[in-house]
Amino acid sequence: MKKLVLISTLIATFAGLSAFGQGYFLFTTGKSQVWNGLGATATPNSTAIDVAFLWSAGATAPDVSAILSSVPTSATTGNTVWSASAAWSDILNDPNYTLALNNTSGLVASVAATANGAINYNSGTAVGIANTSVGTLYHVYEIAWNGAYATPALASAANAAVGWSSVFTYTAYAFTATPTGFTGLAPQFGTGGIVPEPTTMALAGLGGLALLAFRRRS
Repeated sequence: MKKLVLISTLIATFAGLSAFGQGYFLFTTGKSQVWNGLGATATPNSTAIDVAFLWSAGATAPDVSAILSSVPTSATTGNTVWSASAAWSDILNDPNYTLALNNTSGLVASVAATANGAINYNSGTAVGIANTSVGTLYHVYEIAWNGAYATPALASAANAAVGWSSVFTYTAYAFTATPTGFTGLAPQFGTGGIVPEPTTMALAGLGGLALLAFRRRS
């Protein structure tokens, strides 16, 4: 009986230590941070946009940052058109950055931006992020995609529009602390419009040539 009590006490103690050792993030921002670039003009009316973030314990720049010299707000940010599939590949396969997962649900910590372009994940309550630790300084950047797709994986599979922010730093908090959000840390950014993939453009070209050949024969 004494052994059972001792084991139970140890389990409770280690569980408590684990909870306090888990890094907590407050994934919130003020208004006008996330812009909807799916239309002709980017606007902060972003209810059609879902947002998540990635973290790294190192200071390495994310792979996707090499695609553009500035964060995207439309399909032609900086007069450079980028491939959605290439951007998604860099985001999801980056060896240095990890998609933030809710430590309780195991799901990607993602949320639809509000009507004024703010972020308010978990109803404004800090959440434990899997595999992060209290007091550690992380390099973080956010991604935003067409909210018609529930997860980054689904959006990637559909080559859906995607945008990303610049990198900023954030120190994970303890469970008992009152953390600050991303407001003032993360830059404004937005999703870009869908850009035709090279294979799509090639098929369209072949189709046009075939149509011209048919007309000439007629």
